[in-house]
Amino acid sequence: MRSLVSAVLVIAALLLAAVAGPAIWAERNLVDGPGFVELAGPLGSNADFQKSLSSMVATQAAAQLSLPQQLQDVAAAVIKSTARSLYTQPGYADAWSETLRRSHDLTFNPSAQQQGSGDVHLDIAPLVRLVAAKVSSDTGVNLPTSKDMIVSFDQQEVAKAIPLLTRVGGMGAWLALAAVVLLLLALVVARRRARTLVLAGLGMGLVALAWLLGSGLVGDQVTAMGAGNQVVAQFGSELAAQAQASWHRGITLGFIVAAVLVVVGLLTSLLGRNRTT
Repeated sequence: MRSLVSAVLVIAALLLAAVAGPAIWAERNLVDGPGFVELAGPLGSNADFQKSLSSMVATQAAAQLSLPQQLQDVAAAVIKSTARSLYTQPGYADAWSETLRRSHDLTFNPSAQQQGSGDVHLDIAPLVRLVAAKVSSDTGVNLPTSKDMIVSFDQQEVAKAIPLLTRVGGMGAWLALAAVVLLLLALVVARRRARTLVLAGLGMGLVALAWLLGSGLVGDQVTAMGAGNQVVAQFGSELAAQAQASWHRGITLGFIVAAVLVVVGLLTSLLGRNRTT
């Protein structure tokens, strides 16, 4: 009976750990604003993404003008040319980080009007202001900018996933604590604690393997979510690649924990045998 109870507790601990690992990672790298900025920051130096982003920034900057059509076209051409060199300007890194921070706040903490819209929001005002400052410096013409410059994309699946991601992410630490408690209870109840540790380690290895196999599938889903818009598609694809690289460190930690449990279990078994001889 004790062995059965111990086995049930170990299985429950492993199931909780399987959810806790990704949940903790999501909380730290997606739900948390600074963590998201750190994760997505390298996308700003991606050449392919830069082309699409610069085009969007130029379009939004030109839209702030109110000029006759001929002058509007000339000004738009100047803005577009300046936007192409946006990434070489000294303040670009800070502007990109601020864009990510603002966009994260809009997406994870939408206003009452934005809730339920199914849109993902990108506030590119910091980048537009950077382009406007460069145009003004080169031409002497003051280019007007807005405090907020929000571009919304219809992404129903992403919008629906965010509340769930927030709830699960917030539970990650508690799930991990519960998994540890259940494992300790399993060891207290078990008749053969060394074997229980080894089996728990092997089970944790399977959990880490499931994380490894599942990371590719999740990455494909994230990439597919951005279909229909070039900027969103590229952002989703590159963010998925960054997330997989980051999450692989969590997977490695899972395998290390598994190995430690197995080794401790084997050593405990060997020490027990030596004492009985």
